[in-house]
Amino acid sequence: MPEIIWTDEAKKRLERVPQGFMRNMSQSRIESFALKKGIDHITLEIAEEAIGEARKVMGGMMGEAKPASSFRCKVCGYTASGAAPDKCPICGAGKENFEQSDNNKAAAKAPDGEMKWSADAAERLKKIPEGFMRDMTKWRIEETARNKGISSVTPDVMQEKYDYWGQGSAKVRKRFIWTKDADAKVERIPPFVRGMVIKEIESLAEKKGLQEITPDLIEGAKKLWEGTMEFHTGLQEETVLEEKSGDDFLRQLKDEIFSHEAVNHPFLKKFSQGNLSEERIKIFALHYYRHAKMFSHYIANIIPRIPHEKDRMLMVKNLMDEYGNLSPEKTHPALFRKFLKGLGLKKEDWKKFKPIPEVTNFIDRLTMLTRYEPFLIGLGAVGPGVEWVIPAMFKKIVDGIQNSISIKEDDMEYWTSHIILDVEHGEAATTILKNYIHGAESHDMIKKGAMKSLEARKILWDGFERLMGF
Repeated sequence: MPEIIWTDEAKKRLERVPQGFMRNMSQSRIESFALKKGIDHITLEIAEEAIGEARKVMGGMMGEAKPASSFRCKVCGYTASGAAPDKCPICGAGKENFEQSDNNKAAAKAPDGEMKWSADAAERLKKIPEGFMRDMTKWRIEETARNKGISSVTPDVMQEKYDYWGQGSAKVRKRFIWTKDADAKVERIPPFVRGMVIKEIESLAEKKGLQEITPDLIEGAKKLWEGTMEFHTGLQEETVLEEKSGDDFLRQLKDEIFSHEAVNHPFLKKFSQGNLSEERIKIFALHYYRHAKMFSHYIANIIPRIPHEKDRMLMVKNLMDEYGNLSPEKTHPALFRKFLKGLGLKKEDWKKFKPIPEVTNFIDRLTMLTRYEPFLIGLGAVGPGVEWVIPAMFKKIVDGIQNSISIKEDDMEYWTSHIILDVEHGEAATTILKNYIHGAESHDMIKKGAMKSLEARKILWDGFERLMGF
């Protein structure tokens, strides 16, 4: 299949999306939409239709995700079902700071990637120190705007958020001793949010049993916040009582993931039945190889962004397994090449082989999710979105191959080892996730990563279904 071609008008439409991650994601979404329709020439009409479909999907998801009546905290965005709590379990705001919403309001949430900033608002944002603080401020303002159905950020939208943050900050008083250098650091934070930062840094110190706030502690807190894009350092007791537990959330997420079409795709069912010619299996293998070769990159993207060393070590172990625990012939790309050789293929067959666009799209999606999104979204993409489901999917692939051709068991090691290893890798990802689940925003990010990964996987299987004539 030829590469996707964009008309000049379609390119100009794409250029209206902010450069960087958002534009890359929009391009991937439009191309995925075109691929599903069997289109390899993107016009302005196709681009607009794809964006429109994305908006409908997001609106439907938000409409279905909310109960008939819910109450949203105007300070931090936490949502409670049924009735407003006396006190927000996330930011501590009182009941009077909750506003009632319904399905109609939820469905009106602005879609991802469509947020615009007025020139005045963008200029005001520049006053926030560059880096983590500015990124997080931008993230939270945009999320608040989306939840109100607002598609552009103005100074008034910013001020409303600043005012609510300021209410909480104004009440905070230091409880710990701060070194001179630590004081100087925190004084550089804008006043409207400074109190909230002080409160969370001191909560972290208390948790660690420290008596003094130092610059090193502040830097450690910043790394933690960079991972989750929110201030809150962990669950408080009231959060445990009022929020669904991490186990409940993960259990519900697992149910949703294992019922997803990507895991139960018609391609997998047809493939597992066997009766495939060796030639068709070779075609499947050559196209899948490019992704198999890339998976270690996704894990490597996430590792340095995980806040805590013990959690990074769990993910490093997964990466070491991908690299065969430093045994060159046992790396997972090497195991896949052994499978290719077992099919009678040679190095020149796969060396310059160009896979179908759906494979390239899958690689691009996983790369963007793990490299450019907050680490919880990336971990949701490769943990729940990949490691959890690989054993179930690969079992069907193994069945299909073994029900079709005669091949040595040793040559099937890439597929069979993942059925076992990824159970362990999935458990490791779950262990890491549990350490960062603390409220609705962390739930949303983990689920977002998993669902975007599965959406890309579904498109991948769509491509193989077409390729193999199922």
